[in-house]
Amino acid sequence: MANTKTILVVDDEPDVVAFLETTLTAEDFQVLAAYDGISALDICSTEKPDLVLLDIMMPMMSGYEVCEQIKANPLTQHIPVLFLSSAHSPEARAQSFRVGAVELIKKPFLPKELLAQIRRHLPREDDF
Repeated sequence: MANTKTILVVDDEPDVVAFLETTLTAEDFQVLAAYDGISALDICSTEKPDLVLLDIMMPMMSGYEVCEQIKANPLTQHIPVLFLSSAHSPEARAQSFRVGAVELIKKPFLPKELLAQIRRHLPREDDF
């Protein structure tokens, strides 16, 4: 299946990652997981996922910093980043868009809503 899209899930909470893996795998997405920003950046540059689901509040490196680095790298800047966070104040939303994210989805979220947002932002084959 050449059309299988790969999604990188980045969250420091293993339960959240496991839930997202289950949800996305059931929809025929290939899922890569990272539990911190450093690993996420490594995976982004080596695996080139089609989309990144990124938590904002993580140890060592915030989701904002990770997103800025993804967008600063010519090899990964085209990858859409969706933030998943319990931080959904107007400031958090503004900062998300400032660093290059395409969406901020608040936790807890409905899986159907999340899948709709993912499908909306996934690059289509004819975009290349």
